[in-house]
Amino acid sequence: MKYRVDLDFIGTGNASKKYGGKLKAWSFMDVDAQVWFNNFRNQILSSINKEFLPVYRMADGEYRFLIGRKYNWHRKPLWKELLAVSAEKLRIKNPDKWKTSWGETYSPKETRELRSKLVSQIQQIATSGYLGCFINDNGLKRYIEYNKSIALFFKKKNIVFDEKNYIPFHFVVGLLVNKGWQDFYINRNILVVSGTDTEKEKNIKSNILRLGAKSVQFLRISGTASMKEKLNLSQIQIQPDICFVAAGIGSANILLQLRPLNTVALDIGGYINCFIDTDKSQHGGVFKYVGK
Repeated sequence: MKYRVDLDFIGTGNASKKYGGKLKAWSFMDVDAQVWFNNFRNQILSSINKEFLPVYRMADGEYRFLIGRKYNWHRKPLWKELLAVSAEKLRIKNPDKWKTSWGETYSPKETRELRSKLVSQIQQIATSGYLGCFINDNGLKRYIEYNKSIALFFKKKNIVFDEKNYIPFHFVVGLLVNKGWQDFYINRNILVVSGTDTEKEKNIKSNILRLGAKSVQFLRISGTASMKEKLNLSQIQIQPDICFVAAGIGSANILLQLRPLNTVALDIGGYINCFIDTDKSQHGGVFKYVGK
């Protein structure tokens, strides 16, 4: 991808400052970022209750799970980076023994099986929805070690990846906080699928209803094994307009199982924490709860 688009407008505004002075997504097209975002937004809105449209976000966790750790020569202290990455590359530490920041835990055997399964799931999402990939130039040099390699991986695994199904990682949550966010809440029936508990669900529901939603229902899943989760859609008592999924790497697995609902399914990831506690923010303050 030879083009770069400025994402400064995304979220609370001045997003570049949160990323060390620069946040420019890679692009297949020479396009204005706001135009690109608005086109994506319009496609999402037009698909509500009309077609299954999954949106899967991918960043360092997904990249590491699929292709392993890579050296980021800008990370400090560099010696820690060299030790951590080399330990996996030399198999001093088994790269197939997996535990994520979300708490997902898989044995080496499970990891190898689930890795193949995830590739298949991404292939399916790529042909029916969007891949929101963290591929950008940013001032913090965060995850830039994957910028070139993830597209090569997609090509090797026959995953469609082009201007029609790729959107910047930050666009997804941008739908829920940028101008016009009301369209995704007001009078909407919202299904939340995540590894929640009773107290978290109480807060999430209250804070989404405050934004004008008509109803909120939960499908509670495992907080430690979402890649193996099997949903029981018969538990759903509403006709969801939008599905919010927060399931770590396993979100791809969850998204595809929502196909029978024939509507939009968004991988909102850690932004769910802003519904749990409205004082929290995500991605260095780029995304915050909009109802305050």
